[in-house]
Amino acid sequence: MPFRPDDGMHVLVLGRVTVYEKRGIYQILVEDVEPRGIGAIHAALEKLRARLEAEGLFDPERKRSLPRRPARVGIVTSPSGAAIQDILKVFRKERTPVHVILSPAFVQGAEAPRSIVDALRDLEELDELDLIMVGRGGGSFEDLLAFSDEEVVRAVSACRVPVISAVGHEIDVTLTDLAADIRAATPTAGAQIVASAHALLGEELTGIELRLVSSIREILDDTAGRLRSAEGRLVHPRHILDQGRMRLDDLSFRISAFIQSGMERRKADLDRLAAVLASLGPQAVLDRGYAVVQRMDGTVVRRSAQVEVKEELSVRLASGDISVEVTGKGKGGQETGDRSQESGGKA
Repeated sequence: MPFRPDDGMHVLVLGRVTVYEKRGIYQILVEDVEPRGIGAIHAALEKLRARLEAEGLFDPERKRSLPRRPARVGIVTSPSGAAIQDILKVFRKERTPVHVILSPAFVQGAEAPRSIVDALRDLEELDELDLIMVGRGGGSFEDLLAFSDEEVVRAVSACRVPVISAVGHEIDVTLTDLAADIRAATPTAGAQIVASAHALLGEELTGIELRLVSSIREILDDTAGRLRSAEGRLVHPRHILDQGRMRLDDLSFRISAFIQSGMERRKADLDRLAAVLASLGPQAVLDRGYAVVQRMDGTVVRRSAQVEVKEELSVRLASGDISVEVTGKGKGGQETGDRSQESGGKA
């Protein structure tokens, strides 16, 4: 029962009336009982709330945070009610990238509590479920009683994934609202909470992106500063090339000078050798007054025995040649032929 009956409380019961014939006593076998009147229902709910609160079902420490980016959202509500349409409308408007799984349930009447509990358990059997939203649109106090049923409250509290309770209007507060991880004033507000989770993630990503860009810029600026500092200390490759060109020019000049100097020394040596050779050559001998006597076939006459009387000879002087005829040969020509060669071969 959603309340604990007290003495003197007015209640409405459903059951079977029987008679104990031996004594004539009437009795009723009660199958269901509810407080009589709105005030009594409120009192019963308050007692249930106090009992569940004492068990810790409403403790803030038990509340779980909304997933950062819920991708699969289970919804427990009536498939024909306005709540599901309001939720989907928000998701479409905000372009919320979620996969909605509807677990249909009755949301008012005697069968509603069991139907809501079964719908919750069906969703919990699904893998990769991120969030459950349970609720309905507005209604009277009596219409919302199913969401204050003890069995529903315990099922919501025991869910393995976070639960958003979105029941009725903003002024309506059910025990499911107290047991859920997040309370939304209306189904539309519950959908906005899911959509805002994606929006907040987008804002966080934008903030992270801005901070990342700022950090990269700081790193680049610092690196650029260090590169400029290093550039001031480094020698530009063009300067190195210029220095190399100047060293090559200097080496080229020195090598050219060395070669030129060597060539001039060798030329002087050659000139000196040429002078020596010239002083020792035939022309120098001729210049001193000697002559070279040759026969007409070019044979140099070294001895008088080599020529005959009346033979025509050519005499080469220091400057020019003359032709002569042998008119006689001196005595001892045979014996003195070798010496006449040394003295110039005079005829």
